[in-house]
Amino acid sequence: MPDEKKEVKEDTLNFIFEYTKDAPETQLKDVEGLDNKVIQILSVSSVIIGLVGFAIGKNGIGFPALWPLILALLAYMGMAVLSFAHLKPADFRRSFQADKLWAYFWNADIQDIKHSLVSDISEAYAFNKEQINKKAHTLRYVIICAAVEVVAVGLFIILSAHYPSLP
Repeated sequence: MPDEKKEVKEDTLNFIFEYTKDAPETQLKDVEGLDNKVIQILSVSSVIIGLVGFAIGKNGIGFPALWPLILALLAYMGMAVLSFAHLKPADFRRSFQADKLWAYFWNADIQDIKHSLVSDISEAYAFNKEQINKKAHTLRYVIICAAVEVVAVGLFIILSAHYPSLP
């Protein structure tokens, strides 16, 4: 990276600016997509854990079916905690906006403004990328918990049909 703003070729700076100017906004859409996936998984998992009520109401709980039920409930609780951690508000950066542009660059050359914007966009992108990676990481664990819950609920339903509770 050049030390001086004047070392950057004008056409290179223009290309980088045009190519990256919307990057932070695109990242925020990615975050929205990750959040929506977690909400959808939590919603579906809530319905799946509700299936347990139908199995209990019909057959009761036999001892062999108790362990998958406990596992399903633990997985659901873990997923709920992870979902809330995932969905908590996080800081994300955008590039300089109109209020800062005017305050800092009202008398600067256009190339200096573009250089500052490209630098700010790059820093915002790196910061946001780290936040997105954290959200992607929690999403993986939410998916794992959901998968464990689904398997455990399925096993519970099968076992409760074969081993109804004793009178």
